[in-house]
Amino acid sequence: LPVITDKAAPQKATAAPAEEKKPAAVGDSFEAKKAATGPVLGEAAAAPAIASLRKGLAASAAEKPVAKAAVDGPPPERQTVSGEDKAKQAVELKSVGERRTETADAQRALREKTTEQADKLFSMADGKEPVPEGASVKRLSETEVELTRVNGEKEIIERSVATKKDGAVTMDTATYEDGTHTRDRLELKADGGSVVQRAEWKGDKTGAADLKSFDDISKVKDKGLTYTHNAVHVEPHKDGDRLITDAYSQADGGAQTSRTAYYQQKGGGSIDNKLKGPFDFDKPVDRADTYTYTIPPPGEDGSQGDVQYSRVQDFSQDNVKATSYVDRTLDAHTKLAGPGPHTMEGLHKVRDDYGKGGGENWDADKAGKGRPPKRWTVDMQKGPDRLDSQTFIEGYPDATIKTERTREGNTVKEKFEGKTFEKEDSSKRVPVNGESSTTFGQDGSVEKMDSRSREADGSDLEQHYNSSRKATDAGLELQESLETKRTKDNKTETALKEDTSLLSGEGAQLINSRTTVTDVEGRKGVHELGKDGEKLQLSGPEGRDMRDVSNPDDFKDDAFGKLLLEQATLSTTSTVNQYANSGGAQALSVLKNLSQDADRLPAQASALLGKDAIKNGLGAAQGGASALGGVAGVVSGGMFLARGIRDNNMPDIVKGVTDTANGALNLYTGGQGFAEAIKGFKTSGQAAATTAPTGAKTMAWAKAVANPKVAGAVTSAVLDSVKNMGGIGKVAGVTASAGSKALSALKSVGGAANVLGAVGGTVGGVFDIVNGSKVKDGAQIAKGAIGIAGSLGGAVAVGAIGGPLGMAVGAGIGLLTFGIGKLMDAISDKPHKIAELQID
Repeated sequence: LPVITDKAAPQKATAAPAEEKKPAAVGDSFEAKKAATGPVLGEAAAAPAIASLRKGLAASAAEKPVAKAAVDGPPPERQTVSGEDKAKQAVELKSVGERRTETADAQRALREKTTEQADKLFSMADGKEPVPEGASVKRLSETEVELTRVNGEKEIIERSVATKKDGAVTMDTATYEDGTHTRDRLELKADGGSVVQRAEWKGDKTGAADLKSFDDISKVKDKGLTYTHNAVHVEPHKDGDRLITDAYSQADGGAQTSRTAYYQQKGGGSIDNKLKGPFDFDKPVDRADTYTYTIPPPGEDGSQGDVQYSRVQDFSQDNVKATSYVDRTLDAHTKLAGPGPHTMEGLHKVRDDYGKGGGENWDADKAGKGRPPKRWTVDMQKGPDRLDSQTFIEGYPDATIKTERTREGNTVKEKFEGKTFEKEDSSKRVPVNGESSTTFGQDGSVEKMDSRSREADGSDLEQHYNSSRKATDAGLELQESLETKRTKDNKTETALKEDTSLLSGEGAQLINSRTTVTDVEGRKGVHELGKDGEKLQLSGPEGRDMRDVSNPDDFKDDAFGKLLLEQATLSTTSTVNQYANSGGAQALSVLKNLSQDADRLPAQASALLGKDAIKNGLGAAQGGASALGGVAGVVSGGMFLARGIRDNNMPDIVKGVTDTANGALNLYTGGQGFAEAIKGFKTSGQAAATTAPTGAKTMAWAKAVANPKVAGAVTSAVLDSVKNMGGIGKVAGVTASAGSKALSALKSVGGAANVLGAVGGTVGGVFDIVNGSKVKDGAQIAKGAIGIAGSLGGAVAVGAIGGPLGMAVGAGIGLLTFGIGKLMDAISDKPHKIAELQID
């Protein structure tokens, strides 16, 4: 990567005055029909001048590429978490107090780093510090300083204005790289509050000279705009100050807004008149109340899904935490949001109208269509290496599941048992149980997982994940295999996914993907895509007579053989899409025989099976395995879990390679060729470093590895330097350098996790949950990936929502299956009674 050194400032470029009037609309930049994919890793580009400002912010900031520094600096700070520590995290109860502290600490760090960067710019303007090459810095007033950077055509491609006045600090930045505009604003108020905003959109020419008004940007109705607005402040209250976080995100024409209040409940005889949790009410109970409103983008046919409302309340004290979930469809309020694409103004009209009528106090008193009953989870720390949990559904006291999670070294073992609903349209409760073992590697990623469970439909599910990491002259080679096996009535169906990828200075690249689908008679369908091209194969019963398939006539009278090939193709295509979404074309550059259009479909399979069949099949698989039968359900379950594991693992592996390249510790042993292949990691990895434990898992891990343009702006440098931002989703939206793909939260992780309060509020995976073209009623938003809990849950659901792998479904399967099912009209003779607490 090019290294920026501090040099005397060249002749200053002419910049637009800071007071220049902002246009009422964002203008030419919102005409793209698809979200920005971000820069391609392999392209050459001038390194951002502001990158030199990262020095001192993180131990792995760019330094001159010399064998040994003249004066040794501090050793690089380790970014990885060991496998044993990761296992400890999996059995640790995270309290409300800890969440509040993390958010407050992150806000303080954000203020410190923003002030530090502002001071540096002021010093440059006063000639006390050198100005980076290619940039110019000047004072605009006593309280404002401006930095500008130009490209080879002398066009301004970055403008940053730092303001310091009356105890407040503001950083305003606009950049333009590879056809993408990025606009950031960090506002640290004198009263301690903060507001962080980011917007991204496509455009044909730079507009960085103009710091477009966020007030104008927030009103633009365009699917091509990605916008986040996050604020934190302290609100005085008679019972003690409350920490308030507000988070808004907008992408692909959909929008979501949420507000969380952290405070303490003092006194009272219970946290609820139904759940008599083991709390001591002579002492304060820490609380966090989160209210979320989500509206999906309009469909291509003009259809509009309804607004979904969710209230998640957390209560914690000492070694106990209880969480309640209430949600409903606000069909009567959807019209207040106005026609899509949707904006903050429209969604906040819904929120304000519902709230002023006392709607947020609604406690699921009457369940019905669009109004599932209230659900609960209780977590109890039973020792340093054991965490127990139990689920509850009001009105169904026998629908409860207990989970026990224990740790042995770097391995977490889980087991669960209880009852849940047999299927979505039945109120019959049936027993379910299971156990799993998950082993974490030295870099904190999952290396091995084995799970077995009895599902609600009476089938037995097995899933086995194995992975290995190997240092080669080309980079770090990652091999993964995941076998999903379901047996019912002594008949077994299997899907085996085998993927190989490479992490190097080129980013994370998919090298090969192969899926084998086996039916109950042992017949196999295979699809493989790699550097040598594409292959489809089909066998007879028991795997006999395996043959290559290259012509539609090969399965002319074999409809089931075609189905096997379709399902195998869907699985490999899902892997291709995951890499494309995270890294763009560069992440797929090794593969041959992919279409060159935006769909990136395998060419041979498309010719044999039809593009529409593949695209429609992917859409059906995203609906969840509960809607699919036979091998389709098995394949769908494997797809979800594989993607969930990868999205959880890759940020950890990126950190491990960065630590190895920086010399922080030697996690992957290799020769000089390996060191050369990963040297780009010495100036990267900041995005991975700031990834929150359970959030931001959809970060663009494939392209954030060695991208010289990452964190080009001073605002991005600030955000990426604030490590361990447990509240980054509340304070900064997402990791600053993750790009529009990660920012598109409503498209790639959806509102379903928050709408349904999925297992402790963890974030959704990589699924296209909010898909306007498929949303015909609001309940479909909540269905999404977690619909699979009905018939193929277990670890699959866990992989989908990004939580600890294994049997955490024990904390979710009952409430998730019920919440998305068709039981809304079911009548219970005990409308609010719940199970007794059995884990105390």
